[in-house]
Amino acid sequence: MSPIFTALPIRHGPRAGLSRTPVRRTAALLLVLCLIASASGCAPTDSQATALGSYDMSSVNQFLASAAPTAHGIALVVVKDGAVVERTGYGRFGSGTVVDIGSSSRWLAAAAMMTLVDAGLLGLDDPVSMYLPEFTDSKADITIRELWSYSSGLEAADVSLTDRTITLEECVRRIAEKPLLTPPGQAVVDGFTSIQVGARVCEVISGVTWQEFFRTRIAEPLGMGSTSFNLMGFNRNPYVAGGARSTADDYARFLSMLLDNGVWQGKRILSAEAVAELERDQAADATVVSTPYTSVATLLPSTSGARPGLGMWREQTDTRTGELLIAACPGTYGFTPWIDTELHLAGVLSMHDDLADQAYTIMRVRRLVSEAIAAGRRFKDVPGTSWAFSAIADLSARGLITGKADGLFHPDQPLTRAEFAVLMCKTLGVQAPPPASAPFRDVSANHWAAGSIATAVSTGWLSGYPGGSFRPDEPVSMAQVLAVIARSQHWQQSTIPPYSGIPSSSWFAPAVAACFAKGIIRSPDPGIETNGQLNLESPCTRAQACVLLSRLLSLAG
Repeated sequence: MSPIFTALPIRHGPRAGLSRTPVRRTAALLLVLCLIASASGCAPTDSQATALGSYDMSSVNQFLASAAPTAHGIALVVVKDGAVVERTGYGRFGSGTVVDIGSSSRWLAAAAMMTLVDAGLLGLDDPVSMYLPEFTDSKADITIRELWSYSSGLEAADVSLTDRTITLEECVRRIAEKPLLTPPGQAVVDGFTSIQVGARVCEVISGVTWQEFFRTRIAEPLGMGSTSFNLMGFNRNPYVAGGARSTADDYARFLSMLLDNGVWQGKRILSAEAVAELERDQAADATVVSTPYTSVATLLPSTSGARPGLGMWREQTDTRTGELLIAACPGTYGFTPWIDTELHLAGVLSMHDDLADQAYTIMRVRRLVSEAIAAGRRFKDVPGTSWAFSAIADLSARGLITGKADGLFHPDQPLTRAEFAVLMCKTLGVQAPPPASAPFRDVSANHWAAGSIATAVSTGWLSGYPGGSFRPDEPVSMAQVLAVIARSQHWQQSTIPPYSGIPSSSWFAPAVAACFAKGIIRSPDPGIETNGQLNLESPCTRAQACVLLSRLLSLAG
């Protein structure tokens, strides 16, 4: 049996064969990610979303449905606390549709490079000439860090990037022959060329092609079977800064790994230090000349200070602490991956259209997603008119409760004793380690709630029954819930509250009196009472438990 109440995990380019130059593509990209307009009303439409979570994404889906025709198809994947909470697609376009991801290729490439740093085979401050002797004179001192943070001084683009008749080695050799635009480390210029050089360094160190290097270091470990730099076939000169193809599902796996400090499904892909390095300001002493947001920074002031990480952009930071808030790596044709560190979410918006035409769509979706996540979990069977809506939303926003596998909350279902033990421990922040042995004859050591049950009993909140049983699947009564709340807070009260039918000699009378005095229960108390009566021996429902514990948390501040 699995728990119903659970705590959420806590933490923290253009295509090949370009018809337009990388610089022009970058200009289009600038407009896409920075243009924000106010939302217009959208008529409800049939959604194709798969309900994988309990966040209310109805406004997101309504907007996506209305935007899909002009975008020629659109898909979205949202990950919150390691779980997919939204996966939707419209217009014959899905989260598994393979598309050109353009400049979003760089984030993937930089992560692959960092596996060499983790292995001690590469240093970010190593000069490029240590691995590529063709870089001489002033270019010899360009560091690996400068290559991946757009501060190398190399030109932003070069015709050799899209020449499919040469190898990556030859491409980089031609780049090495070109003069620097600025001294290394002095200016940040968004571009493609330096990433190509960085990828060649990875080939030299690993001894394999870039495609094979990326496959074994990132794609294969993360199960990103639809992601590659092969350009739909063998390619000796992969366009590393803008030529990868992927899906929203695949890229969401990559972002989930970053959010989990380099771990994916229990397997470490990058060290936590490598992830932090990817996201750190890598050119703090350099002057920012251009970013993906430069041309429209006045439209979106929060991105005016965007700075480079490694292969990605620190889109927004806390103005007081400098802490990263939004990390992003906008790509051509509308492919837009981003991470929100405050909400601990990752999103991937996938489409295949002109960025300038879809600027409003991209930014509107990102805003609607953030609003939906910030509002906390919502359940289809707990409407805003429900008497318990505020309390359930409160505990949901705190990460204390989730719904069942069907995405519903089932508010009127009785709460079991095992579920209540888990919820109390989580609500009060009490650690509940697994017990060394079975705490009761009907609760084994590997029972899903064994730790919480043992903890609740050892603290004196709950007790077992004669014969050594706990009856974990039995509904917990309203009297038991109030008694546990009073015991956990060490409340004592003898004055009988204004409820009829409560004998002063009953075992639960002091707890009921204490909870009434503290405002946990009230009179009248619609929802907690039934027909104006407090039925203490009746089962406590999931909704009632949320209301009582929300009041307790509010009282405790």
